[in-house]
Amino acid sequence: MLLLGDTLLFFVSLLLVYTIRNQELSFRDEEFFKLVEAFSPLFVALVAMYYVATLYEVPSILNNLERVKIIVRLNIVTLIIGLAYFYVFPYLSGVTPKLILLFQSILFTILVSLWRVYVSHHIRTTRKKKAILVGTGGIHKELREFVNNNEQSAFVFVDHIEIHSPLLESSSLESLRLVLKENNISMLVVDVKNEKVIPLLPYFYNLVGEGVVIYDIHKMYEDIFKRTPLSTIGYFWFFEHVDLEKKLYLIIKRCVDVMLCIPVGVIFLISIPIVYVLQKIEHDGEGLFSVQKRWGVGGKVIKVYKYRTMLYTDEGKWRIERGNHNRSTRLGKILNRTNIDELPQVINIIKGEMSFIGPRNDMEALGERLSKEIPYYMIRYSVQPGISGWAQVTQRVEGQNPQTIEQNIARLEYDLFYIKHRSALLDIVIITRTFKTLLSRLSSKL
Repeated sequence: MLLLGDTLLFFVSLLLVYTIRNQELSFRDEEFFKLVEAFSPLFVALVAMYYVATLYEVPSILNNLERVKIIVRLNIVTLIIGLAYFYVFPYLSGVTPKLILLFQSILFTILVSLWRVYVSHHIRTTRKKKAILVGTGGIHKELREFVNNNEQSAFVFVDHIEIHSPLLESSSLESLRLVLKENNISMLVVDVKNEKVIPLLPYFYNLVGEGVVIYDIHKMYEDIFKRTPLSTIGYFWFFEHVDLEKKLYLIIKRCVDVMLCIPVGVIFLISIPIVYVLQKIEHDGEGLFSVQKRWGVGGKVIKVYKYRTMLYTDEGKWRIERGNHNRSTRLGKILNRTNIDELPQVINIIKGEMSFIGPRNDMEALGERLSKEIPYYMIRYSVQPGISGWAQVTQRVEGQNPQTIEQNIARLEYDLFYIKHRSALLDIVIITRTFKTLLSRLSSKL
């Protein structure tokens, strides 16, 4: 619905601006169809940016003000792209629409902002569907709080039935049916893998014929939080969801890595003398690079190269831990904040030890520690590690890296989601969101 609305408003705004300029409304004008053809690539680029900015995700976690701010920024970017497209490379489009581009951008920004606010208001004022959670565990509470506190959610949880509830006893199942009917509840979100729930699945299945939607809580959790809860993971999950033989995808991924290594490698070579001189000015005297022992595929230890940002190379301790006297240098803070310190890892990518996209690998000592404390942690290393991954562009933590066991469990859940759903499209999303993160860091420093 959002995509259809955006599409309609984009071309309606183009038609209105064209009509005002020519003081005539004509759907048969050949010049107008040339404009439609020329503006279509801009709209495709805009939709891609909206997608990366999560403007098509439901339920959205953005409020109206945040949503409009993002729309304005992305439309400004599209305007800049349009100026280059029409005026710097006019042979690509065949037209130079002058003021039409500017006024169409302004009008579309106003219309699409009003459209998004209207959709948000409509969802809030429309009577939400009622749902009940069936199961037990922490993810139930987390899911219920998020959904019920989110204005954009199309449903609301009115109750949570524990596994041991009398309503789930065989003699009381008809009472549950009556509760659903009397309270107009049209959705059950069920922990279908719970041993005590499995015998009740035929009963829940029969409720479908009465208009009740049955939804797996783990699937809903993934859809909303974009991570796979650790409580659902086991050896069976690994064999069911981890496909290590995606040959075409892996070939394409390797080709993209090699192609990206060319421009990144050039930037790396240019940066070497600059970083070297700045390190000498700071007199830290510990060498240009930090060579870290990190885990690769299958837990194999590899040497990973980075520009040194700390006083010394430690054994992977967290900054907040007692006894860790290591500190970032002044130059290191800048390199780390802008991710320039990651440039030397292009060497590891060329060697085939890493990829641009994949779960971020741990230093050897820290990896051994986390693998002992977090169950199924080594699933992260069933695929090639990367410089940037789904957890890096999605997880929100203080600083850039998880600093506690709890934060690393959340990171693992994001990585499991990536491993389960990895594809060329998801890699593209991660790449674009990585650039978005870098730009936001740079803009915050300006």
